[in-house]
Amino acid sequence: MNSSTRTQSRFEPLVHPGPLAEERLESVSSATVIARYSLTPGSRLIDSIDEALTELGLDSAQVELLGGPLARVSYCVPALCTDGTRAAWYSETRESAEPATIVGGSATVGRRDGERFMHCHAVWFDANGSLRGGHLWPDTVVGASPVEVVLHAFDSLELSSAIDDETLMPVFTPSRRSGSGIGTGRAVMTRVRPGVEIHEAIRQVMAESGMRRASLRGSLGSLVGATMRREDGTLLAPGPATEVTLAGYVVHEGDRLVEARLPTFAIDRHGAVHVGELADHGNLVAVTFELFLEEIAS
Repeated sequence: MNSSTRTQSRFEPLVHPGPLAEERLESVSSATVIARYSLTPGSRLIDSIDEALTELGLDSAQVELLGGPLARVSYCVPALCTDGTRAAWYSETRESAEPATIVGGSATVGRRDGERFMHCHAVWFDANGSLRGGHLWPDTVVGASPVEVVLHAFDSLELSSAIDDETLMPVFTPSRRSGSGIGTGRAVMTRVRPGVEIHEAIRQVMAESGMRRASLRGSLGSLVGATMRREDGTLLAPGPATEVTLAGYVVHEGDRLVEARLPTFAIDRHGAVHVGELADHGNLVAVTFELFLEEIAS
């Protein structure tokens, strides 16, 4: 990434109601187990992922949604907060025309108050052929045939969701746990706080972990609008909070990213789905970002 080609941000950081936390990146490293699963038809998406984790003997994971049908899609999109208590909020719950077909998505899976919990962003075609996207609620159900996923399960960290003092929104935070020794890959899970440029967060995590090449599959969160590169120019997906599911890979040398290819789906507050590659600047975290970097062996 050359500084002469940087795209200047047209978005301003959100102002949240709570005190600004001093630590803007909270990272925990862990070995990982990578496993492909076919989620059970007719089951809730979250329940079938829970069954897969139980089978592995692990509790938290980043999940890639590869494709498959959904019999019920219960979801929301970002929304303005009309009472002034928060910087952004959720829309009313929506139901998509079914059956729907997943195009792609990401999920962070862990616990909230000791119970299974999931933060999931996905994009799908509804029964009428319209492209839809949003934040999936737990009532979402796998369709008549399996949904294919890849689990990146953590051996020595756990993910817990709780209300954040700064944003007053539920967020996942990683913490260390005793490892079982079954993981083989090396990864870092990072909670990125509001106002941080996502490329800068990636650069810092890569530098601190000593990774040279890494994939970002299964990462997701919200940006203050998204700045995306496309063949026909720069696309701006409007905020104040834009839901993102992120894939791709990065290469780090010295103290800089020398390559960052980050194709993404972004869903704005109008429910529109935007597709492109994140520009190297202009992508500030809105509420939280669950950044998952998994080392690629040289």
